[in-house]
Amino acid sequence: MYTKTTFDVIADTYDKDFTNSIIGSLQRKKVWHYLTKYLPQKNNLQVLEINCGTGEDAVWLAQQGHQVTATDLSSEMIAIANKKKTIQANNIQFEINGFDTLITSYKQQQFDVVFSNFAGLNCINKEALAQLNKDLAALLKPNGQLIIVLLGKYCLLERLYFLFRSELKKINRRKQKATAWLSDNNYQDTWCYSYQELQTIFSAFKLKRKQPIGLFIPPSYLEETVKKHRTILYLLKFFDSLFGNISLLSNYGDHIILQLEKK
Repeated sequence: MYTKTTFDVIADTYDKDFTNSIIGSLQRKKVWHYLTKYLPQKNNLQVLEINCGTGEDAVWLAQQGHQVTATDLSSEMIAIANKKKTIQANNIQFEINGFDTLITSYKQQQFDVVFSNFAGLNCINKEALAQLNKDLAALLKPNGQLIIVLLGKYCLLERLYFLFRSELKKINRRKQKATAWLSDNNYQDTWCYSYQELQTIFSAFKLKRKQPIGLFIPPSYLEETVKKHRTILYLLKFFDSLFGNISLLSNYGDHIILQLEKK
């Protein structure tokens, strides 16, 4: 489990580097389009968001009329998220909580939806995910929805990118434990999972839907490249519009979205 300060170091620049970037915006819009289409058709859902970061998704969910409890272990992320709340936003609250304290913090509550966006769950190993499977099932109402977005295990564009650069050792880097350096002195271990692995780990749930997020929208570290080559970006967006919702290709996006229902 990552420590409280691990992601504090990137909180101030996270929105600039990802949320408001070209790639980050495109991928987030794909997630929001999915949520608009597949969230239970009910107003005022009780939503628990985990690893909420700077609160961009939580604010959007609250704007859709849902009651949102958004959590993150980073106090700096939560501080920035709180600044995004409007004075009138009484249907959203931000709280400091890690994955391992959710069950004790909210054991008296029941949620319609638990949501995790953009790779927070890649920061814990299979054993921790298996415990989270039990905890989140306990926090959800009957037939409650778990909607999670993680890094894909076999990202097509990343593999082609490293093949083109002849960096053959990096082609399969998502298949094993990796280290993501957040600053010179701060790093985060990460693990990537296929939807088959996640379906097995989250045994308290049944898989309802899956699709890639960013099948042709590239990983965020290629932001400067797409800025310089807008024509290529337009082509990638076009291909993503054609093939980016095919469920059989879920493992090959930069991210994968899974919707699971409590058994």
